[in-house]
Amino acid sequence: ASMRRRPDAALEVALEQRQRVMDDAQAVLSQRERALAEQVEAVMAARARVSAVLMQMDAAQRPTVGVALPIAVLSDLETLLDWCEVQVLVQEQRLGEVQAQADVARGELATAHQSVRALELVLEARRAERDEKVRREELRMADETAARVHSQKALLAR
Repeated sequence: ASMRRRPDAALEVALEQRQRVMDDAQAVLSQRERALAEQVEAVMAARARVSAVLMQMDAAQRPTVGVALPIAVLSDLETLLDWCEVQVLVQEQRLGEVQAQADVARGELATAHQSVRALELVLEARRAERDEKVRREELRMADETAARVHSQKALLAR
């Protein structure tokens, strides 16, 4: 009797499962987008370090009049600049990886959403089909009632 009342029970369970998959995909995407934002910050920080070292090198190459060029300091800054530039490359490579993971998560969410929507459309179509059958049955019964009333009136009119 319960299956008669809920003919789409199995599809509704499947829809709930698909919605859970979609919710999980949304959570993964949110986490990946947070990681992406953090990685963008890391790249910007690494680039800012390069700029800071370049400014220090620029300042060191313009000593005040009568002061010797600080060769040792410039050498240390050169080494630091190399390290900072490598860090930029490392962080940019990591950014590419994190971006790719976010793109995959975005694709999985889109697929999960399409899956949910497809099943929602099936359920809507089945409901509409059942409603139409009920409407046709009601019309048929009304027609039969009208025909009976008409034939009884015809008999009475004789």
